[in-house]
Amino acid sequence: MILQALNGYYERLTADPTSGMPPYGTSMENISFALVLAGDGTLQDVEDLREQDGKKKRPRKILVPAAEKKASGIKANFLWDATGYVLGLDDKGKQERTDKCHAAFIEHVKKNCDDSDPGLKAVMAFLDGQKGKVVSSRDDWSEICGTNLVFRLDGVPGFIHDRSAARKAWQAYLANSDLDVLGQCLISGTKEPLARLHPSVKGVRGAQTAGASIVSFNNKSFESYGKEQSFNAPVSQSAAFAYTTALNMLLARDSRQKIQIGDMSMAFWAEDASPAEEFFADLFDPPVDSVDKQVSEDDQQTSTKIRDLLLAIRHGKRPTDIVPDLDDSVRFYILGLSPNAARLSIRFWEADSLGNLLMRIGKHFEQLSIIRQFDNEPEFPPLWRLLCQTATLGKSENVSAVLAGGMARAILTGGRYPQNLLSAVLERIRAEHNVTYFRAALLKAFLMRNGTNKYKEISMSLNQDRTDLPYLLGRLFAVLEKAQEEAIPGTSATIKDRYLASASATPGQIFHMLLKNSANHIAKLRKDPEKKGRAVYFDIMTQDIIAGFDDYPTILSAEEQGLFMIGYYHQRKDLFTKKNKEV
Repeated sequence: MILQALNGYYERLTADPTSGMPPYGTSMENISFALVLAGDGTLQDVEDLREQDGKKKRPRKILVPAAEKKASGIKANFLWDATGYVLGLDDKGKQERTDKCHAAFIEHVKKNCDDSDPGLKAVMAFLDGQKGKVVSSRDDWSEICGTNLVFRLDGVPGFIHDRSAARKAWQAYLANSDLDVLGQCLISGTKEPLARLHPSVKGVRGAQTAGASIVSFNNKSFESYGKEQSFNAPVSQSAAFAYTTALNMLLARDSRQKIQIGDMSMAFWAEDASPAEEFFADLFDPPVDSVDKQVSEDDQQTSTKIRDLLLAIRHGKRPTDIVPDLDDSVRFYILGLSPNAARLSIRFWEADSLGNLLMRIGKHFEQLSIIRQFDNEPEFPPLWRLLCQTATLGKSENVSAVLAGGMARAILTGGRYPQNLLSAVLERIRAEHNVTYFRAALLKAFLMRNGTNKYKEISMSLNQDRTDLPYLLGRLFAVLEKAQEEAIPGTSATIKDRYLASASATPGQIFHMLLKNSANHIAKLRKDPEKKGRAVYFDIMTQDIIAGFDDYPTILSAEEQGLFMIGYYHQRKDLFTKKNKEV
């Protein structure tokens, strides 16, 4: 299903001449330099093809004859490759192997080219003369070494691999290499030459830079029905090229159709052309309102449209009200990939109508919605920021891969959030003694979706009519903390820093002591004529909350601790909101 969907995406884009999708037998590769040759093969110059990206220079993406899958073997690309293959020089410290790579490159060119074309003749003369070693004497050799090179004929526009003779030579090579095992392709259903090795997939963060595979075999134990390993998953060479080329384009560095969530690279596409392919990533990482006057009018309009769309789907409205040309019945595909040695791990796969996916994303944001602690915090929290709230030091590299994949799956399928989400959030609160907006939102969403029936309704802000004991205890803790802060301004450690974790887990052991200390704090406020009113205020609020329950429980479950933290967050926000209004 995955390979068929990717193959269909490739076929859709190849029908559009503006898509830039590489045709069969070619690939977009990172090329850094061009060797400029005279007609007799003499090296005239080394042209820097790299593009400026901020302070760095990055290789340019150039269409070249399709890259060979090298793995650990020696296979030369046609009329382009790294310096080790083209020049016989690199910095890997294994010259004997590098010499073999260079010999393979020369053999590949001479076996499949002739000297009837001036460009190909110049390349063969260059390789015969071994003139490439003069490159190592250049001042910029340290930048050239190890990069991919192409050839260009001096004074002639374009690259030699793009010349008509070079293309014909490459097509003839492909035709000869296609005379392999014939079989029925699982993707197309037709009988075609089968691919022994599938092209590499690149762009998955954490995977090998040379690329990795979705389909591969390397042990005899994978052989069955008398077939070789490679043909146990029979895919034609053209179909293998199509699905990997489509996936590489989706995962490209500048692609708008991928999202990074923890170690998972998530690519998405539609069965038919859809505006959703342009904005779907923004639903997971919504743009924030900017006060920067340098932001273009188009960016502001895009940000407004995304926000309006999120508001609409959060409230269960049709997305077509915001994006009129959107067909919410179109089939949409989402593929999550994670690195796993030389292979790629399929972390997530979802195929459904766009309307259903948007409805589930809207439900996620509806359950997340809670009053913000600060006005500059995003109304629609990006998934990566939520996940960082579960990680040590708040760093994305510390996010659990399993949790990230589970969260994405829950959002897109409408299923339950990962069960370890609750414990991960509570653990970070205990470690940092801080209930942030993002953590409160995660707790609310988790309880509403995964909790028992009594948690199905949780308000965005303080609900003084709610009688759940954990919620009341959280509110009470916030009031006691605020009374301490006003009685002892500038204290280095409040009761939150010392007792938040234990008060939420074992309230029966903690609250009697907290109330005793709070009585001292309120008494201190009464002695100050300017704060006497605040003392009365805290005293009344404490008594009102305590009147809602009879005793303090010995222990609270994980779900009850989550509700405790929400009650604490709601009350804390309400206390400071009222203070701002009074001022």
